[in-house]
Order: sequence, then structure tokens, then C-alpha cells
Amino acid sequence: MVGTIAFLGLGYLSSYIGWYGYKKWTYRVGTSDIIESKKREVFVNELNYQIEGYTGNSYDFTPYIEKGFKYGHNSSEVTVPLINTDYPYQISFSYIKGHDFGVIIPKDGLAKFDSSNASWGYLKLPRLKDTITINLFGENNRKGTIKIWSR
Repeated sequence: MVGTIAFLGLGYLSSYIGWYGYKKWTYRVGTSDIIESKKREVFVNELNYQIEGYTGNSYDFTPYIEKGFKYGHNSSEVTVPLINTDYPYQISFSYIKGHDFGVIIPKDGLAKFDSSNASWGYLKLPRLKDTITINLFGENNRKGTIKIWSR
């Protein structure tokens, strides 16, 4: 009984320290699929795309634009829209996770956004000004590109 209480207490303490230690509510975040984006009420629209040079499974890949947001102070379930920012929108990608499939926005693609960090692009308006080309990596070392543009 004491062991169970100690185990549960340690789990709670670890979670508490991790959440508040990393201050997860202070960072801009994004959703992992369109369903979550709509649930959080940040979804704006899907983007057009074309996969080139890749013959593997794309696992329902879909690019979309959403409003930028942060988590709530006490929970990642709470959505806090970004305010007072010059770049209130961001691009996100929906695809079935857990497979050998991934995408990376190269530096020349990031340069086409209004703002970016080392791996993500941000927008002033909810549309892409230009076609973005991203790198695609799949199972069995398959590679390709995905061209993405606004509708």
C-alpha cells in the first residue's frame, strides 16, 4: 500500500516538475493533425500539394494552415491563441504517425515564409506567397519532395 502511494506520488511529482520545469505554456506549439486543429479551433484551411519522386505510402499526408497558439498554464489540453504577434499563422502537416515517413523543410523553403526558426515556418496572413518544397523521407530509404501551395 505504501509502495503504491509512493509510486503514484513519484509519478505526480515527476509530471509536475516536468511541466512546470520546462514551462511548456510559454512556447508556441502546433497540432499534429487536422482533427486536433479543428478541435482546438485553430484550423484555417488545407493547402494544395503534389508529391514528386516518391513511390511509397504517404500515410494520408495533408498540409494545412492553422492559427498559432500556446498551451494553457496548467494543461496542454487548453488552447491559448497567440496575440500581439506579427506572425499569427503557421503551417502544419497531418499524416499517420509511427511509420517510416517524415518531412523536413529545408533552409530555402523556410526562407519563403514571413518568419521561421530552424525547422518551422510562420505567416503574417493565412496563405503561402510562393510554392514551398519540402523533403520527404520514407521506408526503405525512399526519398522525394512535396510541393505545397495555397488554394
